[in-house]
Amino acid sequence: MRRFTRGLAAIGLCAALMAALPARAQTPVTVDVTQVITAAYPDVIAVVSVQDAAGAPVGGLAASNFAASDDSGPVPVVAAQAAVNADVGLAVVLVMDTSGSMAGSPMALTEEAAIRFVDSLLPRDGAIVISFADGVIAPSPLSADKQALAATLQGLQAGGSTALYDAVVAAAQAAKTAPLPRKVVVLLTDGQESGNRSAASMEQSLSEAAAAGAPFFAIGVGEDINVPYLQDLANRTGGQFLAAPAPADIPAVYDRIGIMLRSQYLVRMTLAAPADGGTSELTLTATAGGAYASGSARFTRPGAPSTPTPTPRPTPQATASTGDGGGPSLMLFALAGALGVLLVGGGVLGTRRIRRRRLLATASGPTQSSRSYTPPPMATWTGPAAPSGRLTIVDGPDRGKSVPLGEDAVTLGSDADCKLSLADPDGRVAGHHARIWLREGHFMLHHLAGGRYATVVGENSLKWAVLEDGDEIVIGPHRLRFEAVPPP
Repeated sequence: MRRFTRGLAAIGLCAALMAALPARAQTPVTVDVTQVITAAYPDVIAVVSVQDAAGAPVGGLAASNFAASDDSGPVPVVAAQAAVNADVGLAVVLVMDTSGSMAGSPMALTEEAAIRFVDSLLPRDGAIVISFADGVIAPSPLSADKQALAATLQGLQAGGSTALYDAVVAAAQAAKTAPLPRKVVVLLTDGQESGNRSAASMEQSLSEAAAAGAPFFAIGVGEDINVPYLQDLANRTGGQFLAAPAPADIPAVYDRIGIMLRSQYLVRMTLAAPADGGTSELTLTATAGGAYASGSARFTRPGAPSTPTPTPRPTPQATASTGDGGGPSLMLFALAGALGVLLVGGGVLGTRRIRRRRLLATASGPTQSSRSYTPPPMATWTGPAAPSGRLTIVDGPDRGKSVPLGEDAVTLGSDADCKLSLADPDGRVAGHHARIWLREGHFMLHHLAGGRYATVVGENSLKWAVLEDGDEIVIGPHRLRFEAVPPP
């Protein structure tokens, strides 16, 4: 009864405290720990972003506004200052999608926004440019020369498929080896992995990014993007996913990232955990305007992990039978025989499993734990001939028109820039209505238009579909047939 009474009292106290803090609920803040710099361990620097309820950076904070803790308990904050006032350089890895769908205004707007972003960097900062389409172009060297970086960006040309996973791996490795303490990756894409171009798998690209020690700001342009993948990429690295619904939104997204990076805080602490290669979780709490919030990040402490010395096991002594026969008992022989069968059987099964794992690793490239993987500077199609197909209008105003399908995406709609332009006599065809592209050996159809339009495959109105030979697609007054062409 006494324990129950104490529980009620505790609940009442919590309720009273919550009621007494209306300002805290009205002015929330968010805290993101995007990086932990361990070069001078046990002295560490946490790179922290603090934003208000509207997403605007919170300025004017000092060391007294921050509290810290790690796995062992509270950690004293030695100093805190705005990143723009600290003598700590920033390495920015700019990753640019130059696939065919970026041609025209998307590419021009991206180049213009990226150049303005580079111009906002401080003299101690530097940038690396990585572009990708069918493959990944070798990264440019880290440079603070803004004119050289602008020339590199202006020289990008759009065309080809989307080797997104290889681009993420290349960006992670470039960030990891950049000789500046602060690191960030800004990746822009208007599509998703297509054409089987990447040697890296999706999971491997995410693992490489998580191990890079740099946040990924993933910009997704338009609707033909893999939102779950880009969100996962941002979450695993402590970055953010930012959507640009139209190419015209690209400059504003780059500007927002630039403002966030310039308004970050560098919070310095001295930790007590040993430099033994283990992992720690660091939590920072910021107080601003009567409100507070916390953010955390896991990081690896420098040093080599300790390997405990195995304790030798005593050698078991054979126990002789005390029966009349004077030798080992029949029961001992039976147990030994059964153990032998189990060991041999387990060894065979284990060998088969190991052999299978090795075969799978050979077939699918490096495993997730591999850190030596380097994507080729310019990837080429190394498997069998890429699948191809044809899309033909079999009924409707444009009957007889057709378009070949291959490694490049094909957009369908009423706009003149579509690869297959469709007449729209009754307002049922959107400008960019649907897109078909090759992904992992299959042709995928993606409905791009809003809810007032429909893309019907078979008898169902779909957002996504994997096309099979003979499938019919209805868009407005048009009926189209997909035909798969077997590889030569």
